[in-house]
Amino acid sequence: MCMSAPKCGLTETDLVMVLDSSTSVTAQNFEKMKQFVKDLLKEADVDRGSTQVGIVTYSTAVYIQFHLNKYHSLSAMLRAVDEIPYRYGSTNTADSLKVLRSQMFTSHNGDRPNVRNVAIIVTDGVSNINGRRTVPEAEMVRSSGIYVYAIGIGLADETELRELPSHPVSENTYTVQDFDELQGLEQKIFTSACLGGIY
Repeated sequence: MCMSAPKCGLTETDLVMVLDSSTSVTAQNFEKMKQFVKDLLKEADVDRGSTQVGIVTYSTAVYIQFHLNKYHSLSAMLRAVDEIPYRYGSTNTADSLKVLRSQMFTSHNGDRPNVRNVAIIVTDGVSNINGRRTVPEAEMVRSSGIYVYAIGIGLADETELRELPSHPVSENTYTVQDFDELQGLEQKIFTSACLGGIY
C-alpha cells in the first residue's frame, strides 16, 4: 500500500475519471459511484498540486464535469463531485473514450507535459451505442500514452471491459459484483499504482 504521497504512483499524475451513468446504473448506485470517486480522490495528492483530476460522465451523450485545471483543492473537488448529476440513458462508451483522448488530455484543459496521464473507467454495462467503435477508441486512448484502468460492476460478459485497460490487462482490470463492493477498491488501485504499475 502507498503510505506516503511522494512515493505513490499517482503522484505527478493527470488523472481523468470516466463514469458510466446509464439507466442500468440507477440514481442510487450512481451516488455509490460518486462516493468511490471521493474516496479515491482523498488518496490523491491534490492540495499540493501533484495530482490533477478531471471527470467525465456518459450515458447516451458525454458530459465533461470538470477539466484537469478546474480545481486545485481537495475540498472544492469533493464538493464538485457531490454536485455531479445523474443523467441516465444508453451506454456510449466509445464517445466517452473519444472525449477522454481528444478533450480531457489537452494542454488547454490542463494536461501537463512530462506528467503521466491516467484514466479510470467505471462501467456497469456493455456499449449499446457505437459499439463497434468502442475497442478502436480504447486502442487510440492507449496509443496516445494514457494509462488506463477499467472497473466493471456486475458484468455477465467482461469481453469488452477487458479491451479497455492498459496491459497487462489482468493487473489493470477490476471487477465487482455490485456497487457496494466499490467501497475499498480505491486502495487496491492505489496499491497497484504504488507498486510501479504506471511508472
